[in-house]
Amino acid sequence: MALLKLEKVWYRYPGSQDYALRNIDLEFNGSRVYVVTGPNGAGKSTLLLVAAGLLRPCKGHVYYMGRPLHELVPGIRREFGLLFQNPETMLFNPIVYDEIAYALRQIYSDHEIVDRFVRESLDKVGLDPSILERPTHMLSYGEKKLVALASIIAYRPRILLLDEPYTNLSIDYIHRINELIRGFRDNGCLVIIVSHDIGYVEELYDHIIYMEKGSIKEFE
Repeated sequence: MALLKLEKVWYRYPGSQDYALRNIDLEFNGSRVYVVTGPNGAGKSTLLLVAAGLLRPCKGHVYYMGRPLHELVPGIRREFGLLFQNPETMLFNPIVYDEIAYALRQIYSDHEIVDRFVRESLDKVGLDPSILERPTHMLSYGEKKLVALASIIAYRPRILLLDEPYTNLSIDYIHRINELIRGFRDNGCLVIIVSHDIGYVEELYDHIIYMEKGSIKEFE
């Protein structure tokens, strides 16, 4: 059984006459890294939003472990970690520590556990602990992206969905993120990456999906 499955999925944004996704049939399994690529407007980001349960298909179904995803959300929200392309849309706490700890505090009441997971996730994305007391609005774009990623991996999701994770990052941070992705895959997790920068992941992915005009054109 696929961990995540999209079956004959169509999606159209409100007010639009064109479908952003057209008859998508995909199965995603754990312990795999999938890369989704294609031109702008191909539907790549929409695919992630539908897969995460943030958008419900106009037609078709999304299944998580064989059950309709819309019946399980929000109860399994912590199973999914979604990094948006623009980190500005994800950061809403004034201090970095509180940003990374936010989801953890909804799950754990023990401050020591929260603190440990905050610092472990920060280390995994390659940021120095000194950043924890900095205001989020004073971070660079790359730092904001890494803090947003740290806030996701802190609660250890089973499915990691990354929309253009390498944008404006140094090669050192890119290598650190790829090591993190390998760790997730080796622990049985599913990772789906939307990226134009295939060169950064060519030795990492197990499957590549090419999209065009809302449809799957190639799956390898």
